[in-house]
Amino acid sequence: ACREAGYRTSYVGKLHLAGTNSNWTTGEEFWVHPDLRAGFEDFFGFDLSNHYYNTHYCTGGTCRGIRIEGHQTDGLTDLTLEYLRETAVPSGRPWFHVLSYEAPHPGGGNGENRYMPFPSPPEFEALFDPADLRLRPNVADPAGEQVRRATAGYYAMVAQLDHNIGRVLDLLEQAGQADRTLVVFLSDHGEMLGSHGRFHKEVAYDESIRIPLILRLPGVIPAGARYSGIVSGIDIYPTCAALCGVAAPPDVQGLDQSAAVCGRAGPPRAEALIQWLGETRYGWGDYPYRAIRTARWTYGVSSADANDRHGGIFRLLFDNERDPYQLENLFGRPEARDVQRDLHARLCNAVRESGEDLPDFVAEVAGELGV
Repeated sequence: ACREAGYRTSYVGKLHLAGTNSNWTTGEEFWVHPDLRAGFEDFFGFDLSNHYYNTHYCTGGTCRGIRIEGHQTDGLTDLTLEYLRETAVPSGRPWFHVLSYEAPHPGGGNGENRYMPFPSPPEFEALFDPADLRLRPNVADPAGEQVRRATAGYYAMVAQLDHNIGRVLDLLEQAGQADRTLVVFLSDHGEMLGSHGRFHKEVAYDESIRIPLILRLPGVIPAGARYSGIVSGIDIYPTCAALCGVAAPPDVQGLDQSAAVCGRAGPPRAEALIQWLGETRYGWGDYPYRAIRTARWTYGVSSADANDRHGGIFRLLFDNERDPYQLENLFGRPEARDVQRDLHARLCNAVRESGEDLPDFVAEVAGELGV
């Protein structure tokens, strides 16, 4: 939509939506074919890396990867600053640029990092001492030392990101673009960091699904305002398009929340659909599930094999107002049956509205509940 509206479009960093099975080495395995670059006019990226000191990106039609010197986060920022300074801003056209960092995410280091698998340069690792960190109440004590070290590394990566995002914002100020640029900061998933005995993502717990979302557009979005409504990832496109006066396609999924984030209307979304579809092309994923998150409740069900393997843990019902760390699973309790029936009906509607037929494991629970 932005390109059709005359914007110069560009992408720097990870575009983990294309390619084939990878051993995460270097070279052609990271190449993203031009037809799979989501329509961006200028592209400097890779499928994935997971090697913070050995990242290669591709551009144009060349397969051979170009190595980023130093830490990936700093190098991707350098690419963005160079592109904005030398190409996007001088073009005289409106521009849409994506800077897609891989951090904070587990990956390889340079052999000198203190907190693996979250490697950062030493000046950021020095900011956090594992012994000083307070763990969430849903982290089991036996895992405490491991989790503290991983958390220190994760925080160091976030501090490094914060520094580099500041470099981009400084450039916008220097170029006279800050007051006319919509800046959007978000992530694709969270990190469990030992909560509920898990690391990484892929589950319906808040640590995995709740992510930061910050929007800045001076004169349009009130500075310092906090938005408490439910936002789904699919809402980002229509919301940002509306804020920029760009017409999104009529069949686009997601809700335009621009009026709500600008304080002109109430939140339009009652729940967000959360899903994991199962095994990926890298052989991860093990089990599929479907879930919803409302302002108060988290509710979800997974396939039967997942329940066999995990003791039923992925049939979930949490009251997040009374139980913010999701320690008490209410699924199946007689006193929660009415809430469970209502939420399962809403889950079924959300799945159907996404264009998917009900998976067997969702339909099975619907039958059990008489929904």
